Amino acid sequence: MQNIDMVIAVIAATGGLGLAAMSLVDAFKAVPGGGVSRIGFRHIRDVALLFDTVLERAVGAQWEPVILSHWINGRARSDQIGIVRSLLRLGLNPDTSDQLAAIGNVDPKALSSAAGKLVKGAAMTEAEVNLIGRVEAAVEARLDAAFDLAEQAYRNQARILAGVIAVVLAMIASLLMEARPAISGLEWLDTRLLLGVLVGLLAVPIAPIAKDLVSALTVAASAVKSTRRA
Repeated sequence: MQNIDMVIAVIAATGGLGLAAMSLVDAFKAVPGGGVSRIGFRHIRDVALLFDTVLERAVGAQWEPVILSHWINGRARSDQIGIVRSLLRLGLNPDTSDQLAAIGNVDPKALSSAAGKLVKGAAMTEAEVNLIGRVEAAVEARLDAAFDLAEQAYRNQARILAGVIAVVLAMIASLLMEARPAISGLEWLDTRLLLGVLVGLLAVPIAPIAKDLVSALTVAASAVKSTRRA
């Protein structure tokens, strides 16, 4: 039982290190400008640049901070896409319709005519309503893809950053656990330092499942112990 208890303690401690590292990554969100929250936003910006003239018409030259603020604050994806769609509808007019016509692969002249009616509040034909709907569907598809890439980039890079933090913390802890002479050359490869690196590398992947692993091992150990007694 001592061995299994040691394994459980190691898993729990390693998972705790991973959680601490991820918490430190979250703390970096407080850095001015959004910190790590900006990770992944470039994918959204790249798509938004396809209709930047429309966005500029809607909210001015500072349209990017408007979209970025919602991304940094972690609003629901549907809300963020809805906000962009609203801005595009607000900025759509005969002068800006060419960008959206290219995205929706529709006739620029037809969209310009529909945009003119939209600005004036005039009644539109069913064909014009469908035309604008087609453009909005194309925009939403591109935004959905951009948010997929942005969220994936954030998850991956945040985990990498947390892993680096975990490795550094584990290495520091490993070196401080026991007095040692000055480190130089290949002494960096001693057992304690390698153990610290290993623990740091495993910390983030183990963190989400550490509790389940501990519970499973505890139950398994109890079952084996009961079987032996029987």
